[in-house]
Amino acid sequence: MKEIVVGIDFSKSSILAFQYSLKIATATGADIKLVYVSKKRDTDSTLVKNEEGVEESVEGSFNNLIQKYQKEIKGKISYKIHQGKIYEEIANQAKYTDAEMIITGAHGMSGFEEFWVGNNANKIIGYSEKPVLTIKKSYKIKSPVIEKIVIPIDSTFETTQKIPFTLKLAEYFKAQINLLSLYSSKVKNVEDRVDNNTREAMQLIIKSGLRYINEKKECDNITRSTIDYAQKRNADLISIMTEQEFASNNVLMGSYAQQMINQSPLPVLSHKTRMIMPSSSYLE
Repeated sequence: MKEIVVGIDFSKSSILAFQYSLKIATATGADIKLVYVSKKRDTDSTLVKNEEGVEESVEGSFNNLIQKYQKEIKGKISYKIHQGKIYEEIANQAKYTDAEMIITGAHGMSGFEEFWVGNNANKIIGYSEKPVLTIKKSYKIKSPVIEKIVIPIDSTFETTQKIPFTLKLAEYFKAQINLLSLYSSKVKNVEDRVDNNTREAMQLIIKSGLRYINEKKECDNITRSTIDYAQKRNADLISIMTEQEFASNNVLMGSYAQQMINQSPLPVLSHKTRMIMPSSSYLE
């Protein structure tokens, strides 16, 4: 992995995202690019203060972070300061460079609510062409950071597009894949599509040589069932597509990705649907 982009505004949530990225970079050898977008500072800011209690410059705070953490990874930690829309600048930083993923806090950038994820996190996920990992500030990072990854499989064609990049990440940690086949309908065509998608996913997992288990679950709410399963299996990460099955009971709850990020206590890796992208093309 070449580079990880981390959205940072020096809130506690974004500092946690940076600390999480250090774990990923240690395993993958990736560089870390910290991206700050000029805006009104969050009240949760942890910008370093001088003896008079005045916040230092953004550049000074970046330099302090780099000096403190650079020795923890082989790759390079650097930063960029942009002006503009937060989600565009962070997503574009990944798009136009060698970055392979974005890591950002689910709260902290522009005063997010505790339950409902903020607009910037949602927009980064929606705007980015690269996978985006979101993490809540209440999450306790452990070591190794990723031992089990839950991959929910539904009836949509796009559901398997997340498999190759997720496997690539899992290989660095020798993580176990928990493939969860979700049946939200008893209609045979829907069940058959889930089965077909599961077989496709399993072929890729077997080829990777990673440990895996496949479990099946009937459900009314894909989001809740996935989270419950992940917690039951002590998973460390949930990998999803930003588009998922439509269910009438989800209409007032927001998009699937938003629900998952809002409700999951675990980090969530979101992949944007690609219109024409055979899953094998992700593999190197």
